[in-house]
Amino acid sequence: MPIASVGPNEGGSAPDFFYDSVDRTGSRAGPESLLPECIAEAKRMSAKKVTKSAPVHAAILKALIRSFALLPVRMAQSVGALVGWLLWVTPNRLRRTTDGNLELCYPDLAPDERRRIARASLLETGKTVAEVGWVWFSSTEKLLERIESVEGEDHVRRALETGRGTLVLVPHLGNWEILSRYLQVNTRVLALYRPPRIAEMDAFIRRSRERFGAELVPADRTGMRRIVEALNKGDGLGVLPDQEPLKKHGVFAPFFGVPALTMTLVARLTRKYGAVTVFGYCERTAKGSFRLRFQPSPEGLDSEDLVEAATRLNGGVEECVRRCPEQYIWSYRRFRTRPPSELHRDH
Repeated sequence: MPIASVGPNEGGSAPDFFYDSVDRTGSRAGPESLLPECIAEAKRMSAKKVTKSAPVHAAILKALIRSFALLPVRMAQSVGALVGWLLWVTPNRLRRTTDGNLELCYPDLAPDERRRIARASLLETGKTVAEVGWVWFSSTEKLLERIESVEGEDHVRRALETGRGTLVLVPHLGNWEILSRYLQVNTRVLALYRPPRIAEMDAFIRRSRERFGAELVPADRTGMRRIVEALNKGDGLGVLPDQEPLKKHGVFAPFFGVPALTMTLVARLTRKYGAVTVFGYCERTAKGSFRLRFQPSPEGLDSEDLVEAATRLNGGVEECVRRCPEQYIWSYRRFRTRPPSELHRDH
């Protein structure tokens, strides 16, 4: 069964275009009933990204990605770690965001321990970026050789066997691209795609991702219909659940005790499709290999109370992050949007 992937690999927030697609009695809605929401979401995604021509920049990026693909993965990781170290020792927005997020999420942690996690997180983020070429261009055999262990894969298999649709929830932890490639070994991956900011990178990215069986569908009417058809058939959908959605498609729920604008996509899909949810992440080991872990989701993700459902969703992300906080992307501005109560208090 295909796993459809939705998330920042396509450059933006996880889409909320499935709203009101299936009635509460469990009957499946056809794709046509979703077209208004699909079209609106496609316009939202396109509005945030302006494609421009930059052939020189594209040539440099392609050369860098291909160069990293030629390196042994351990060497690529070392170069990525060096980039992360430079982010740690020089003043920059990523460093400031990392420090601020950790102070919010781990207020009781000793400052030295927070600094240790911040430094490690930036180094691990650098490794993730440097691994992109290797993930895109390595053979399946080479990629599988670097996967040290897979824990809990039965959770995904049993979820897919229900035929009710499966949501694989993948936080920004470790290297989620490797988890996606792993799922492609036994499944055909369907991924929502929108063009990158640099027009000349479009075909390059498409070829790179499709060479191992991924099907990239555009963020437009056709693509949305294709995703809905996959869900209606009981197939899988990959969701990166720790992204900030648009305000109208999210609610504020605690993430490490801090109010965070959280997507309601998962709650709506689990209620309307009866979809089964599973968390998954890919942890990098000290040896440069990878451990994949799949685990059941917390109860209550399908709650009719969207704040409660979002709280449970964030709790599932937290559970994954606490296992290896050094590999979470703390440089993401998770708390960028603040609840109205805080804004009023500031004034």
